[in-house]
Amino acid sequence: MQNTPNDKLENSEINTSVDSIFSTQPQGDSPPFEKTEYEFKQKIINFPSYIPPGDFPWQELPETIKGAVVEICQNDSLAVPLAVQATLSAVSLACQDLILVDRGIGEPSPCSLFMLAVAESGSRKTTADKIITKPLEEYDKERKHEFNEISITYKNDLKKYKNKENVLTKIFESWLKKKHGDHEENIDYINEKINEIENELTEIRLTTATLIQPKLRRVLYSSISIKDLEGNLCKNWPSAGLISNEAADILNSRSESDMARLDRLWDGQSIDVIGKTKNESYFVSDPRLTLSLMIQPTVFERFIERKGDIARGIGFFPRTLISQPETLYGQRTINESTTRATEWIEKFNARVLQLLNYNHADINNRKSKRIVLSFSPSARLIWKEDHNAKELMTIDGGPYSDEREFINRYSEHVARIAALFHFFENGIVQDDQYPTNYKKDEISESTVKSAIKIAEWYLNEYSQVFNPEKSISTAGKYVFEMILRYFSTTYGVKPSEVVKLPYSDLEKGIKENDLRLRCSRYGLKSNTLRFKQVLEWMDAKKMITRTSKNLNSAKIKTAVVTVNPYGLNQYHKFYGTDY
Repeated sequence: MQNTPNDKLENSEINTSVDSIFSTQPQGDSPPFEKTEYEFKQKIINFPSYIPPGDFPWQELPETIKGAVVEICQNDSLAVPLAVQATLSAVSLACQDLILVDRGIGEPSPCSLFMLAVAESGSRKTTADKIITKPLEEYDKERKHEFNEISITYKNDLKKYKNKENVLTKIFESWLKKKHGDHEENIDYINEKINEIENELTEIRLTTATLIQPKLRRVLYSSISIKDLEGNLCKNWPSAGLISNEAADILNSRSESDMARLDRLWDGQSIDVIGKTKNESYFVSDPRLTLSLMIQPTVFERFIERKGDIARGIGFFPRTLISQPETLYGQRTINESTTRATEWIEKFNARVLQLLNYNHADINNRKSKRIVLSFSPSARLIWKEDHNAKELMTIDGGPYSDEREFINRYSEHVARIAALFHFFENGIVQDDQYPTNYKKDEISESTVKSAIKIAEWYLNEYSQVFNPEKSISTAGKYVFEMILRYFSTTYGVKPSEVVKLPYSDLEKGIKENDLRLRCSRYGLKSNTLRFKQVLEWMDAKKMITRTSKNLNSAKIKTAVVTVNPYGLNQYHKFYGTDY
């Protein structure tokens, strides 16, 4: 659907106060990024006037995230959900080890996000990820270099103290021999030396025990099994992100326990693995994981057929924000007269890096230095009412009876998204390199309302996979809009005026197969049977008319679809909205 002028932001030039986002100058080394926080403070950043197409409620995103999303979509003609997944996964990665959210029930929960995009090859998700992950990769490189230097120092210190210990141990043993030898006249002196050496050994051993083996502050993983990922979270920093465009390798794992492991990581639960050997055993305390995956529709459909119920029952899919974005075919033209917009992307990336730098200050104080965000009284009321309303809809025969598993996690999704929005946009970093409980530690009502709209969009996407009735209805709406778009482009009229075209034009229709190839969402392009089921449903609702014709004097008839003269009325009647 096309956005109306009313959808445009009221003020296209927002005077951005970056002081509310960056409260201090960087501590220590500057982040590996082109512009410093100081430079951003001195500059007013105009908000892009571009209005991304599609139904994702991107206007609800906080300003910094929203600006980056719009620029990514504008620069590379990406579907909004792909740009949102790239940015929100970075936000989750930057904030997940710094905050908890108190929902007012139970223990405060982590704020990590799991996200999965079902998109065709060529959808340009890799492009969006590269824009966001490039600074993170540079960050990892710098942390690797730093780790190597610290490791050398650690090994040298360890070797030095071990050598001292070995020398003193030999001396100690020699004095023990003297004590038990024939040296009674010097026994007091010998005991004194033994005590002296024992004290030195104790001091050296205590010093050796206090040496902390450095951990690599790595934040990104891609091609890795879940088991190896857990091992790396133990060996390296226990908070990271798994960002991969090849989710098939992860989802198609033979072991169902991999999904259960991911569920534990989403919950922030410690992982204790006892292997056959010491090297195969590890313990991960208080881990955090951000997950951002992409999978192609055909692979996803096969996975749903084979393991969908298992993944749903175990809890992996209810913990995951799934999207099935449209690939913007026909809209990805090259316009060399337009300069790529990057100011908001740079500001976004600088904020991510700033939080990561403070995040990695001291591994021993991860838990004690986290802040707990809570809802304001009015925000909690909104959150509770939304939770109760959704829960009531899960009764047998209710609107969300097929989405019960997701509804069980829905309100936590809302809380996590709201907390991330609030802290990423407002969180203050203190000079002691830790966030603090300042006056804005309460999440506002408006932030919760925005989080609800975002979570509801993902709930609807979940329905397209697991609720058959809603799935075919939404797919039918999408196909009808693609038909209108075809006639609009072919005959140069507005979509709402398609039914006013001469009957001779409408009657020509569009080949079923050509229409299917235009439908890049909901697996319709790759699943012919599913596509035909949607057409049959639309035909029964009198939105379209299906016929077979001999085109261009061909002997074999071709299946053709056209708009029913009453199609727009039926569309409005069924969906309660105009195109």
